[in-house]
Amino acid sequence: MSEDLLLQAHAIIHDEPDTALAICNNILNEHMEDELAQKALFMSGYIMMEAERFGLAYNIYQRCAQINPRISEVWSNMGMCLEEYSPEKAKDYFKKAYKLNNNNADALANQGLMYLQTGNPQRCIDLSGRALTMKPTLRAAKHNMGLAQLMLRQWKEGWANYHDTLGVKHREGRDYGVPEWNGEKGTIVVYGEQGVGDEIMLATCLKELAETNDIILDCDKRLEGLFKRSFDFPVYGTRFREQTPLLDDHKPDYQLAAGQLPYFFRNSEESFPGSPHLVPDPERKLQWRALFDTFKGKKVGVAWRGGLKSTGQARRSLALEDLSPLFNDQDTFISLEYKAVDQDQLDKYGIKSFPRATAGGGDIDDLAALVSELDYVICPCTTVVYVAGATGVPCYVLTPNAPGYRYHLEGNFPWFSSVHLRRQRGTWLKTVESFVKEVNW
Repeated sequence: MSEDLLLQAHAIIHDEPDTALAICNNILNEHMEDELAQKALFMSGYIMMEAERFGLAYNIYQRCAQINPRISEVWSNMGMCLEEYSPEKAKDYFKKAYKLNNNNADALANQGLMYLQTGNPQRCIDLSGRALTMKPTLRAAKHNMGLAQLMLRQWKEGWANYHDTLGVKHREGRDYGVPEWNGEKGTIVVYGEQGVGDEIMLATCLKELAETNDIILDCDKRLEGLFKRSFDFPVYGTRFREQTPLLDDHKPDYQLAAGQLPYFFRNSEESFPGSPHLVPDPERKLQWRALFDTFKGKKVGVAWRGGLKSTGQARRSLALEDLSPLFNDQDTFISLEYKAVDQDQLDKYGIKSFPRATAGGGDIDDLAALVSELDYVICPCTTVVYVAGATGVPCYVLTPNAPGYRYHLEGNFPWFSSVHLRRQRGTWLKTVESFVKEVNW
């Protein structure tokens, strides 16, 4: 009977996770030590992972490992719980998972991802290749390989692998009822994917696409106003809506995820135009300019936190105190943080804040207008980088030792010529101290 309940829980994991978890807990209460309880415990951990409650999931898998340390998938899942927070430790878990089962291609691929996240893309490429030899359909391994190749500026190979992995984590596809575009002439629905910053970055490819095709753009609602002003094709801010009203107005021939665009248009260093492509609201610009003219010195936008917990926030963030060498009495510093900041922290360094423009759930149009009136921006790897680059504002990005693929291990930032990388050397505090000595406003 309990075995049947476990099968029932497995069947509803995605649709009714709370019910599935309750079933697992009931089984655990009735079968404390037997094999069925182990299966229920493992499933509970999986449910917590799917809910992105990684701390709880990790604790559950630790219990699984104590009961039976010979199950490869337990160690693999423990690694997955830690991959955004402690990649070095996660790497060790994936190694153990593969040692227990050398047919576990997923553990090998995940190990490769950890090498990527700790600054060794070539090792990631090697391990991803081995995983694909074992399991050619493993799209996560191909995705990891593509990211690693892009980090090394291997554009053609990297975008080719990236192109083949729509649907993996952070790359969700949509269906407009038309075929995927693959170079044909026609009317194309281009839809945003990943974060707001990615949408801005990838939109640099739309000019080339529009030279031979008609475009309809489906983007994040927060970008709708800014994109409508910047492009001369129809723009809808309905990316996250189940209904697609644009189909009531247009009859597209093809659809294309924005992340697929570089495969067609960014296959060499020379293919990156580097120029700004967004047009902030002129009236809002004038309002910010009038305000900023009352402030002293240079107007410098600052941010110190980047990403979400699920997108490497720990690696991409600084403490506000790390920026302290930057602050002085001659210039004006303005917070570009999109999450609430303790006012006492801002007051300590004399930082001004305008939440109506910088709040993460708000209209990016106001943020773009504000940023466009700044003299400089200094921040980690976050959305502000792309807003500054897309409006032509000089931006200095504090990149970690193991940056995301967009920032590469070496060289410049190809997407926007106004964006300059300042790579971490030692602690963030020492990195900022060196930057202050180096930069001449």
